[in-house]
Amino acid sequence: MLNDKTLKTALESGALLPVYLIEGDDIYLKKQALDRIIKATIQPDDALNLTRYEYGVDMQEVYDELNGFPVMSDKKCVVLSDFDIEDASKSDFEKLCELTSEPYDTAVFVLFFGTYELDTKKSQRAKQLISAVESAGGDIVRLNHKSQGELIRWLTASAKKRGITLSPQNAGYIIETCSQDINQLSAELNKLCAYQKQGEITREIIDKVCVKSVDASVYDLASKIIAGDTAGAMKLLDELYYMNIQTNSIFYNIASCFVDMYRALAAKLAGKDPQSLGADFGMGSRSFLLGRAAGNLRKYDAHKLELSFDELVSTEKEIKSISIGQRAAIEKLIIRLIYIMKTGEALD
Repeated sequence: MLNDKTLKTALESGALLPVYLIEGDDIYLKKQALDRIIKATIQPDDALNLTRYEYGVDMQEVYDELNGFPVMSDKKCVVLSDFDIEDASKSDFEKLCELTSEPYDTAVFVLFFGTYELDTKKSQRAKQLISAVESAGGDIVRLNHKSQGELIRWLTASAKKRGITLSPQNAGYIIETCSQDINQLSAELNKLCAYQKQGEITREIIDKVCVKSVDASVYDLASKIIAGDTAGAMKLLDELYYMNIQTNSIFYNIASCFVDMYRALAAKLAGKDPQSLGADFGMGSRSFLLGRAAGNLRKYDAHKLELSFDELVSTEKEIKSISIGQRAAIEKLIIRLIYIMKTGEALD
């Protein structure tokens, strides 16, 4: 199995495989990998030897293209994007596996799963397709979101290349407030560098230039609640509703912050570093949230968390039972959670 680094190294060494299957949850890295394979296969701007297909194409057409000769070149590149393996008929899927399992002397076949998510753990068809790729001497290119540490190093290095200083702390702040997606981070870094031009990118500049993700905005709301800032929490709630954020999204993001605190508390009681347990909870690159949650525990104990969860469960039931007045339920929840944090008691 290949990642972005091993794929780049292999292609630069001239080790071009007959079949590639590109999948994962990072669309930026997947597109980058596809571009690299195409550039390694054909000359720049060689449109005659690059053919792209989408799901729904007649598989016979793909077969004919793969078996046709390239035009004034040693190889051609054939890309099939977002083939819905679960929706496809049995005959089309079997044809795809047949095409994939045959290495072609004059063609490189790329199965590109960009927006379509391939379930490589549970789907039998996915496993069958991967087996077909490997039987042809091909390989899987799996490209998932990078860890926070990797993203921080990438951001600081990218800024440095442009003659601009970005501290690891502020790079982490960009990730926390904007996204873990490299595509979006790249766009935000471009804006920051264009704005700053030279010197250092400070937190103030980040707040001024970058667009916060919805999750980050809602997490700020939870932070106001945990800090006991009622006025600040209500002001942020106004902004979220102005942005047309749904009540359910606001509620579940607030709830997730308290779940993270419970996880951090469990880790603390077990003598473990909370952030190191992110993988155990399936949090991936969002494991840093457990570190933040551990810091919030200074104002919480098990009793306060228990009372908070009671309020969260009660509010969830109320939101699900009504279609109007949901904002009032969230406002009441905010006041009750702040009261619990300050007094250690539930508000009657």
